[in-house]
Amino acid sequence: MLQHFRVGADSGIGLKYMAKQKVEVLGMLGSGGMARSHVAAFLHARPGIRRGRVYSPTKANREAYAREIAEQYGLEVEAVDHPSEVFRGADAVAGCTDSAVPLPMSDWLEPGPHVTCIVGRPDDATFQERVDVYLRLGTAPGPIGRPEWEVPDEHVGYHAQPDNPVWQHHRMSRTELRRRDLQMRARRVSFEDLLTGRAPGRTSDQEITYSERGNLQGNQFWAVAGKVYEAARAQGLGRELPTEWFLQDIRD
Repeated sequence: MLQHFRVGADSGIGLKYMAKQKVEVLGMLGSGGMARSHVAAFLHARPGIRRGRVYSPTKANREAYAREIAEQYGLEVEAVDHPSEVFRGADAVAGCTDSAVPLPMSDWLEPGPHVTCIVGRPDDATFQERVDVYLRLGTAPGPIGRPEWEVPDEHVGYHAQPDNPVWQHHRMSRTELRRRDLQMRARRVSFEDLLTGRAPGRTSDQEITYSERGNLQGNQFWAVAGKVYEAARAQGLGRELPTEWFLQDIRD
């Protein structure tokens, strides 16, 4: 539950600050748990959303998702047969897939939407040719004592296991990540700069904006866990756990 909602909240922040003023049509790629938490976050950030389109490869899944979201939130939701249809007339598009490769969004994007993706990010052509402004929520430094391990994405595992074949098949390489990071720097704005007014976000309804959390290394969990802890204490829930349960008196 927390995993889905903390990620949906990241994307909701991007939508809140980077989308154009009027957001009525939502395009969704994917029909799993993340696609559900994203709708909840988007409606919280922009309650004017009225319609949606969804695509996922399995027809039964996208149709079930469309029915569920329509019933739960009172939206008009259409299950479509090709991913490009998700972008038609969309004011916002969310990529909530488990795709291991970038998605060719460049030819599908119309002027004006805000795009956010958690997996199955846009391909290089989309970043280079279509995205006007790119919001990055944060950048974590490298581990203490190993500054060279800083990476533009969350995959510190690249450095810890550089020869692991998993990275070759399921993730962008470190070289690809750094190249994209360099390409986007001129159009990138940080969340801190946006909030403090040091940099603008969207400047027109025709711009295509994009947001992602960056390599925050899961610190949303800390924030959410703190809120849950405070709420539980306020309601007198739970019990104190002995510190001894989490310690040992032997050496490994």
